[in-house]
Amino acid sequence: MGDREAGRAKARLVCFSSVSKEDPSTVVAPPAPSGAGGDLGAKAIALTILWHPDVRRIGESAPLGHAGRIEVSRRTRPFDTGVDVFLSRAPFLEVLVRPDEVEVARPASATAVETGGGQLVDPLRVSAEDLRRGLILMLGGSMVVCLHSRHVPVLRGPPLAIVGGSDAIEAVRRQIAKVADLDVTVLVRGESGTGKELVARAVAAGGPRATAPFVAINMAAIPAATATDELFGHEKGAFTGATDGRPGYFAEADRGVLFLDEVGVASPEVQTMLLRALETGEIRPLGARRPRKVDVRVVAATDEDLEAGARSGKFSEPLLHRLSGFQIRVPPLRARREDIGPLLLHFLRQELAAVGEDDRLALRPPSERPWLAAGDVAHIAAAPFPGNVRQLRNVARQIVISSRGQQYAELDATVQGLLRGAEPVTAAARASIGASTRASKVTDEQIRDALHRHNYNFSAAADELGIHRSTLYDRVRANPQDVRSASELSDQEILDAHERHGDDIAAMAAELRVSPKPLKTRLTQALARREDGG
Repeated sequence: MGDREAGRAKARLVCFSSVSKEDPSTVVAPPAPSGAGGDLGAKAIALTILWHPDVRRIGESAPLGHAGRIEVSRRTRPFDTGVDVFLSRAPFLEVLVRPDEVEVARPASATAVETGGGQLVDPLRVSAEDLRRGLILMLGGSMVVCLHSRHVPVLRGPPLAIVGGSDAIEAVRRQIAKVADLDVTVLVRGESGTGKELVARAVAAGGPRATAPFVAINMAAIPAATATDELFGHEKGAFTGATDGRPGYFAEADRGVLFLDEVGVASPEVQTMLLRALETGEIRPLGARRPRKVDVRVVAATDEDLEAGARSGKFSEPLLHRLSGFQIRVPPLRARREDIGPLLLHFLRQELAAVGEDDRLALRPPSERPWLAAGDVAHIAAAPFPGNVRQLRNVARQIVISSRGQQYAELDATVQGLLRGAEPVTAAARASIGASTRASKVTDEQIRDALHRHNYNFSAAADELGIHRSTLYDRVRANPQDVRSASELSDQEILDAHERHGDDIAAMAAELRVSPKPLKTRLTQALARREDGG
């Protein structure tokens, strides 16, 4: 093992890891100081890498501290001093931890820090609640991180095929582990798209019925008229056309697990059938002369308020109690933004493999543009995600397919619509997308002003103008006098600007009318040549 790998391996011993190990309980962070008070006192402020040029780093996480003023530099974990050269060795971020909020500021540094599509200029106050959800930051134009709070110490359990390492998802894993080997009904609750079926499968896989059938039913798709046949099956000759017998879902799941998805919208007639089957352990197929015993463990899922339904009479209260042997709540994606990077990577890998472009995420030389830009990931990570993990998976699929065969990924209008939570096939969504990408209505003067205000950061300027970044690049290429290319600058011009502004790349970019990221690369090269006497 080389020095670099040895150093990173040592660092991982004290860092959080977003991928749970098979060791069921590994302490990976120090406890909070005794007597710590306030809403944040029992938690640590942490940084988790959501995107990195080396995708193997995505999900690496480390605590920063519990209180006081914390300075963040390249020397701060989870960063790698020898590899993350686009970060400054001097502090580029200050985090002031108070009992009920944190203040995030950027000291004078060569490392650009962006949040919300713009440069972090003034100190930003973040409430304890928002910190639990996570603050998305882009560092040096190359890395996306999430600043968030989390409980310490952190106990890792088996991954259970669930991606993520947030407090919220670790709590779900613990709940699964507690109930999986018990033969009780489980009710999985959470918003649509949070992964309730994945949790149900983890419960089944962790119990004594792991090798038995797992039968999933969408209860919303079962009409009352055919429910008996669908749930309990029928005997041969039970009705006209019944030339053969058919086992229902309960019989198919005998000795296994029956997953009742969307149980909250089952009709009253179906609710009555379910309740009787669960209470007696018996089913009567259509045409059968006597009931038959079935041995089924039921796991149900819903995004409905079943308690309100029981009070209004829309949902059977006895069935609610029968299903609620144990409840697991799955958090929405917006409550665990530190998991977005590992989830996005997981889905991108799946989709790229499906189209035969697995190499898109391979590590590239530092001077080469990555397939997916850090700014685009920051935009994705900050989206509201009303559709939760399912919506993120759809975003990843749309990016891969729409960028298929292209050198670089692009967040096209359809992706932008998905990130807004809209269905891009609707007329309203098409109108909204068309308005945001109608670059012909943006004047050259507006483009010049936006670029100047954002120190020639193209992502931030494009967001302000309401056009896609690629559209902004096209407009600038049509008017080369508005922006200069870093490659056309002489070493002397760059060094003179560096002399005037120090390590403030943003100020240099504004003066030279050039994008900060390539300017930083050219500055590094010019300084190296000067030191070599070239």
